[in-house]
Amino acid sequence: MVAFERTDIGLATLAVSVNTKEIVIAAQEPEVVDVDEARDVGLVTASETVSEIPGGVRLPEPALTHDAVQESVISSVRETKTINVEISEKQKRKRRQKSSTNFEVEEQEAGRRNKRPSRQHSKVSTYDESAMDKVMEEQIEGSSSRKGAKRKYDSVVRGIETEAMVAAALGFPRDSLTEEEIAANVVNVVGGKEQENYIVVRNHILAAWRENTNVWLEQETVMENIRSAHSKLVASAYKFLLFHGYINFGVAPAIKARLPAERNKAKVVIVGAGLAGLGAARHLMALGHQVIVLEGRQRPGGRVYTKRMEVDSVHAAADLGGSVVTGMHGNPLGVLARQMNWSMHKIKDLCPIYQPNGQPAVDEIDKKVEAQFNQLLDTCSKWREENHSKSAEISLGNIMEFLRHNCGMGTIPAERQLFDWHFANLEYANAQLLTNLSLSDWDQDDPYEMGGDHCFLPGGNVQFIEVLCEHVPILYGKTVKRIRYGDSGVKVETADETFEGEMVLCTVPLGVLKKGMINFDPPLPPYKVDAIQRLGFGLLNKVVMLFPKVFWDGHLDTFGHLEEDPRKRGEYFMFYSYAAVAGGPLLVALVAGEAAIAFEATPPIEAVTRVMTILRGIFEPKGIKVPNPVQTVCTRWGSDSLCFGSYSNVAVGASGQDYDTMAESVNDRLFFAGEATIRKYPATMHGALLSGFREAANMARATLARLDPPKLERTQSRDLHSYSTILVDLFKEPDLVFGNFSVIFNQQVLDPSSLAILRVHMISPGKSTNVSVEGTTEIFVPEQLFLYTTITRQQALDLSRLDNDNERLQHLCLNFGVKLVGRKGLGPAGDLLVSTIKSGRAAKKASPN
Repeated sequence: MVAFERTDIGLATLAVSVNTKEIVIAAQEPEVVDVDEARDVGLVTASETVSEIPGGVRLPEPALTHDAVQESVISSVRETKTINVEISEKQKRKRRQKSSTNFEVEEQEAGRRNKRPSRQHSKVSTYDESAMDKVMEEQIEGSSSRKGAKRKYDSVVRGIETEAMVAAALGFPRDSLTEEEIAANVVNVVGGKEQENYIVVRNHILAAWRENTNVWLEQETVMENIRSAHSKLVASAYKFLLFHGYINFGVAPAIKARLPAERNKAKVVIVGAGLAGLGAARHLMALGHQVIVLEGRQRPGGRVYTKRMEVDSVHAAADLGGSVVTGMHGNPLGVLARQMNWSMHKIKDLCPIYQPNGQPAVDEIDKKVEAQFNQLLDTCSKWREENHSKSAEISLGNIMEFLRHNCGMGTIPAERQLFDWHFANLEYANAQLLTNLSLSDWDQDDPYEMGGDHCFLPGGNVQFIEVLCEHVPILYGKTVKRIRYGDSGVKVETADETFEGEMVLCTVPLGVLKKGMINFDPPLPPYKVDAIQRLGFGLLNKVVMLFPKVFWDGHLDTFGHLEEDPRKRGEYFMFYSYAAVAGGPLLVALVAGEAAIAFEATPPIEAVTRVMTILRGIFEPKGIKVPNPVQTVCTRWGSDSLCFGSYSNVAVGASGQDYDTMAESVNDRLFFAGEATIRKYPATMHGALLSGFREAANMARATLARLDPPKLERTQSRDLHSYSTILVDLFKEPDLVFGNFSVIFNQQVLDPSSLAILRVHMISPGKSTNVSVEGTTEIFVPEQLFLYTTITRQQALDLSRLDNDNERLQHLCLNFGVKLVGRKGLGPAGDLLVSTIKSGRAAKKASPN
């Protein structure tokens, strides 16, 4: 399988740097540790080393890395308890599959390098999600034998570092607030000591609940380890995490016992009983809302579908849709498995590849092509950085083929077939032809990938669906045709019935929205319609075969097959063995790319015959008789009228911002959730579930706002101010000003290629311009509009030398190829830069020199 090297900015440093923040977690002893006192005994130093990351932003050198902890879980054995900052080669080659709401999808690492796992023998292993807590503690504890006060300080520091790592695994930045936290006003002032202490408290709460997800974490329990002076911060963090579904969620008896018996808050109609809809329903019920779920199928789960296959005494549970749970650390599905005491099967890295004639691929050629393929991805990444203005309208497939041809790679059939296998694997990862994937943004979600092992749930993922369905009111066979929404509420119409409520949550697949299968009244805003059409929604199919016995290597989880015809490179290119988890001898052949489209019209008998020819060509020369399957299933997800495809991707012309646009509600009445609405985790099962939690919180907030309109006005004003005030304040002292353009950058970095943030003051937004605008804009007065983008410092200087603003706008959009966006559209690199600039300026002002 493909694995991508990780250059994860979001997980690059500890959330809490103890030499710059007050420690608010109490030690084991009654005394409380103070940072200044800790410095006196040499526990921490006043200076930090820094490391350069792309774009010129500089961060503290990490003492520990999340990936290193992951590696310790994988190997289970370490000669030393210290964590190496370097990511091991084994970790780099680790499988990174996305867990699609529909299928297994390869996770894409931020290094944008694509590697098949090292094919070495490994034993069957069972994943224990709870082991992560112990590993973190042991790794940070080290082998120190210091005693007395210094040991006490070490214990506190290690505890804070451990909790920071847990928070990072859950998707929280180590040393800053999330956009959700800023909007929720968790602190009075963004930046400064209060925020630093809040982050320590937040991380402590997250880690405390993750330590035992089978219990309801009380706020009073949290206060047992926090100074009483920080009780308000505890209340703020606890309320935020509980309201947004980051703690005290799931299906453990203690959690279910806390569900309110009476639900008298606003009634919500949810369209779709997949992971997003079920997650939203459970969280809304926990918040006291009335819920009704409408599902078009006769079963729950949507694109997560486990089919029971059985003939005589042979039986197995086959996941026809989403099957791989990826990134167990921080994954809410991992929490559910832990609460239910389910053992997860860790997918092994071993993946032999067989030629069209059934012989194993030549090892030397295999390794050569794998290295060249990774080199291609690296070159593509560099090319798009150097040609940013062109990359948005160029496909990943076109540039890869162009570079491969011009570099003389894959010139002989054996090499070309292996290249095609890697290309097919990449198409499988994205459920899309490479020629349709955006070069600029196809891997935009890389910085957010969850760490940890990739696992199967023995017995099938229907078990997740079943426990989430418990006590949730669901009506089956209710395909929604029309959604009306307005100030008085919503009306959701099926073929024979109308359901009314105060709000509606639409969780249907992107394919359904693309086909216009639901009539929205009034119509969706143009910006939302455009995002629906820009994003890609591709296809992956499967041939699932139940055999009378296992004839393949039982130690394998995967093996690959090469095709001679490049157009058929995705046809049965990968086989998954489910024998260890399905309860019987089950084998699944994947069909990706162009072959997946053609497969929709292929007769099942023809498809199975072709698969059996491949299998017999591989195993019978070894003297292994391959029996006929006793039962087979061929999926047709593209023809399914309730999804029209598999999972989303960033097509040519689209961007990651389109996922944010998909998530936006309309008039606080119509809300959207699902894997195609979550920018950080698209095309994943956990992404769908998290989007449901997100929208449940948003709908609950909208309900509170309607109950108290005057308070809403004050809250909205404060939210808008707290969210935008950071940039507003920073641009009060710009580093460079020319015309209606102003620039801020990190003054500690002198590299001309380092990133800067450009703000354009649009005096008359009503006039027609040629500027491409995405995201949510910030309107401060009716005649003013501030738009932003990230460019290099050298580009900013180039703009300043032009004669007027019109020339600058044209140069910015045409020559630099950038898009002006609202504050929320700057992305993770922009947000990180804002935080870095603010911290740098605050430190400079605080310095006596």
